[in-house]
Amino acid sequence: MHYLILAALLGCQHVACQTAQQPHALQTCQEISIDASKHVSNFKNLQATSNADTSLLPPGLDDIHDMEPEIADLWPEYGIKSIFIYTWPDVFTGFGRSGPAGDASLASNYNWTLTDRYVRFVTSRGAKASLQFQITNGTDPEQSTPEKLGQVGFAIADRYMNGAGNSGFEDALELFDYYVEIDNNNEPSTLANYNTSFKFFAGFAKGVARASIRCGVGAWGTNRIVPTHADYSVYDPYVSQFYRDCKAYNVPIKAATYHFTNAQFSLNPYDIKTLTDRFRSEILAPTGFANLPIWVTQYDPNPSGVQPTSAQAIKDYNDPSFFASFTLGTSMYAQDTSLDRAMPWTGFGYGGTGAGNAPFQPWFNRSSATAIPLNVAAAWKLQGELVVSTPQRLQLSGSSSNGFAVLAGRSNTGSRVNILLNNYQPNYDIAREIARQMTPLMNTSTTAFPLIQSNGLFNGEQACFKPGNPLFYIPLCQSYVQAYIRENHATRYHLRVSNLPWSAQTSYKLVVQRVGDGTVHRVLLEKTGRGKSIDIILAFPANTQDLVSIEAL
Repeated sequence: MHYLILAALLGCQHVACQTAQQPHALQTCQEISIDASKHVSNFKNLQATSNADTSLLPPGLDDIHDMEPEIADLWPEYGIKSIFIYTWPDVFTGFGRSGPAGDASLASNYNWTLTDRYVRFVTSRGAKASLQFQITNGTDPEQSTPEKLGQVGFAIADRYMNGAGNSGFEDALELFDYYVEIDNNNEPSTLANYNTSFKFFAGFAKGVARASIRCGVGAWGTNRIVPTHADYSVYDPYVSQFYRDCKAYNVPIKAATYHFTNAQFSLNPYDIKTLTDRFRSEILAPTGFANLPIWVTQYDPNPSGVQPTSAQAIKDYNDPSFFASFTLGTSMYAQDTSLDRAMPWTGFGYGGTGAGNAPFQPWFNRSSATAIPLNVAAAWKLQGELVVSTPQRLQLSGSSSNGFAVLAGRSNTGSRVNILLNNYQPNYDIAREIARQMTPLMNTSTTAFPLIQSNGLFNGEQACFKPGNPLFYIPLCQSYVQAYIRENHATRYHLRVSNLPWSAQTSYKLVVQRVGDGTVHRVLLEKTGRGKSIDIILAFPANTQDLVSIEAL
């Protein structure tokens, strides 16, 4: 049998990893085996992204400007077909008004100028839009009613799904994310808030469904995702009651949504799988929604303005390779969840700032001519190449929940195999230093004891912040996955691929693209071979990504 053996970057002689002789915590060579004849499933295209332009909304806590042609024009080549519009302007002008001026059934009371421009900005690039529905006045009982909000939902869905008002749009929307942040609050009035909020949600969801069942409403966009099952748990009707009420009152819901902004204490992208699995098994399945789609409509490594303090941790936190590795790792692990969508925040654009002056890292740098990709954008493009050109997922061993993630795919024609690898290794001092600053702001009656583990990481699965805290301004509660240190010390990998989908006499080309390791993107290796197998060892520094492509000639 003909096959290719390389020991690139490790000398001219092939050397096995010998991982069996190393303690688990000290393993530095990751063994990966792939059988290219075993198609186990198809990849989900999770190449979605948020997009925001805060100039479209009244002044607030966020400052983000990504509604730019040079950004959107890149979506197709990155495989991006689903856009989450975070800054959806109000279209109804009649909240708080009486008589004809407050009639939500009258077309004259709607202003579609900004939203038409935004939806066309998305659809003209071959993508569909989802919306974070801005409910600034629509859920205030003094300004609105559930029936009126339902009419607004109908009008939006009718315009963008059915072309109402000669809009020229058809099937332009996927989802309304009905996001009400009071579900995070730890206040005595939470249940009363919930009862009012649910009535408005039900009215809106039913209005959208009257216009179209092809799009729908998702909820509850919460950071309190699963119960902690601990004696410090805080009752949350938005988690415990909401889905039961949707079932009991026949409220149409297209997806359960949540924000994966819960990683600042763990720095663990695998938490997205842990949270999603628990959300489905502990919340959705018992309430009759075992098969309801789940969307993560926002994820990032740290939603707060709290930053690390030491020079090395600051340097590592701001390193584009760390951000790229966390973001890509989250998306790669999401392939093993039941998620339908996962939108990075702030996503494919220039970054920005948010509540508490939280800095959100960019994917691109601005220039006068074009957007200049940073590591995270380059890594995202590698993943797009994997899921679009080789959508048939292959069986493999060697991927790990510790941060070393591997996905492999085969083209529909059987002429190409791609392997995507990510070597995520955070500096845990980042999480330790963030925890030390945030724990004094917490209500210790609703947290685990002690607040800090012996390893320096935050302890427990819930944190409730005191009123008036400078981070969130409200007595907010969030749920977390228990933080612990992931032992990934890989510095190289040994990749074996067998049963390539062609004959033993077929020649092929092997190309390794690399993101990180001192550059944003480069072709690390390019070789030709013949046969049905490859066997290579490559040095692989921390927070680096590789796409190994093998294509028949």
